[in-house]
Amino acid sequence: MTCDDLLHEVVRNIENPVDAITFTPDLERHYRHTISAERRRAMLTAGGIALVILGLFAAEYFLIADPGRSPANMWGWFASMAVITVLVLIFTAIHAFVDSALWRDRATIAVLLFLSPVVCVCIAFGDPVARPAGLFAYVLMPIACNTLVALHFRQAMLVSGASLLVFVVYLAMLPEVAIDVKLQAWLVCAAATTMTAWANWRTDRGDRIAFLWLTRERLVAEMTQRRAEELHEMSKIDPLTGIANRRVFEERLGAHARGETLALIMVDIDHFKLFNDHYGHLAGDQCLQRVARALAEGVRTPDDLVARLGGEEFVILMPGLGAEGIMPVLDRLRRTVERLAIPHAGVRGDATDVVTISLGCAVAQPESSEECRALLTRADRALYRAKNEGRNRWRLTA
Repeated sequence: MTCDDLLHEVVRNIENPVDAITFTPDLERHYRHTISAERRRAMLTAGGIALVILGLFAAEYFLIADPGRSPANMWGWFASMAVITVLVLIFTAIHAFVDSALWRDRATIAVLLFLSPVVCVCIAFGDPVARPAGLFAYVLMPIACNTLVALHFRQAMLVSGASLLVFVVYLAMLPEVAIDVKLQAWLVCAAATTMTAWANWRTDRGDRIAFLWLTRERLVAEMTQRRAEELHEMSKIDPLTGIANRRVFEERLGAHARGETLALIMVDIDHFKLFNDHYGHLAGDQCLQRVARALAEGVRTPDDLVARLGGEEFVILMPGLGAEGIMPVLDRLRRTVERLAIPHAGVRGDATDVVTISLGCAVAQPESSEECRALLTRADRALYRAKNEGRNRWRLTA
């Protein structure tokens, strides 16, 4: 899902909330991934709380309960508590080491579904005298599903409903417990399920609504920032040729390291006005694009800059290159454009029948911004001399 698609889905859920706890599959996956780290910490805390509660139950059973209970009941209860403890440890380990939020949720549901009958077995093997009171401890199951573990609402309803069903079956298998006690125990459990489910729904709904608004603000901010960066980059690019524009050239010239050798080349397409008049402006634009690409491919390193000044004029900055090093570059650039063999039948006389360029270059070690601007003037004069001497050539002033 792209950022635009995600933003559209978030806005749609905000403006038309069909169900505040239901997202489309893609948005649901993004939601689960976003809250995954925070939810993992909450689950690990829940596992620790559950272990403390189990410890309190064990202490109550061994230190306070009737010491005259039968060994069978004692070992049965102990085995059931051991199974519960193992399940809680498995639950905690899953949230500590499993990275997938989807599989952590599935494992949590499986553990809780298996925990319901185990808790019933644990109550069955408890002290028979205290069993009616022990039935009310089953209220911890819906509390665990809806608040402690805080499953997502639909998951919580699944586990809570299954737990209530298991409890009904278990109560039906206890003939020695009075019917009114069974009814009261089930009603307390059902009431706890209802209240905690309501709390779970409000929490889940509030979290999702907050997620929608926060995600919307984040995406809008990111898209605004991205658009600003794109506009900033576009402001540096000549829209016709795709190379740098005059603004970038002036920034680069002004930022040139003082005292470092700099070669500045002015380039002009020969007889370009006649080319436009003869072939039309569309062909003229294509000519500019091809020449710009040829110049850009003719530079040495990423530090070199090719920019369009306007019309048919280009400029090239080559830092660190002296007079001797620039001469073969000038000739190579001239021949590269000539080899493009762009037909030019708009002129007659001494001119060639293909598009050519004239180049003027100045080399110096400018110590100030004024000297940098003076370098541009000198290169322009060298270009003027090349054009006056017949075009399709270069001239250098050191």
